Amino acid sequence: MLTILTTVLLLSINACCTKKYCISSDEIHEIEFYNFPHANLDTIVLISYVKNSNFTTAIDSSTTQANKTGNYSTVYTKNKIITTYDYKIKFLSTSQVFALTGFEIEKQGCNACFPYRPESDYYNILSAYQVNGQRQTGNRIRIYQ
Repeated sequence: MLTILTTVLLLSINACCTKKYCISSDEIHEIEFYNFPHANLDTIVLISYVKNSNFTTAIDSSTTQANKTGNYSTVYTKNKIITTYDYKIKFLSTSQVFALTGFEIEKQGCNACFPYRPESDYYNILSAYQVNGQRQTGNRIRIYQ
């Protein structure tokens, strides 16, 4: 009887969890560009480097283009952004280069599960990063011109 009550209690507590999808820093596939002429974003090369290698040890690269999304343009990356790497973003049409470094990650709870929060409910969130040495905060990568 105690086992049945315990099971019912655990199921009802788990049913109280707010089930929402939380975007982890391990799942970043897009970069937002603000105040750029869309024509400048037609061919973009994203190159990943070993962190703190001063951009001398390349790991991978891919080519993409931006899509207009409201008041900004979005680039969807072929591979996810790995926050333990450094990146260079090159615009082929203008030769502009942006360096992404210094990713800062923090652990947050995803869902509201009163009165307890299971360990599986925590995820890593992007809290800050640097664009050309300037610290930016937020959980989305945004580059401004």
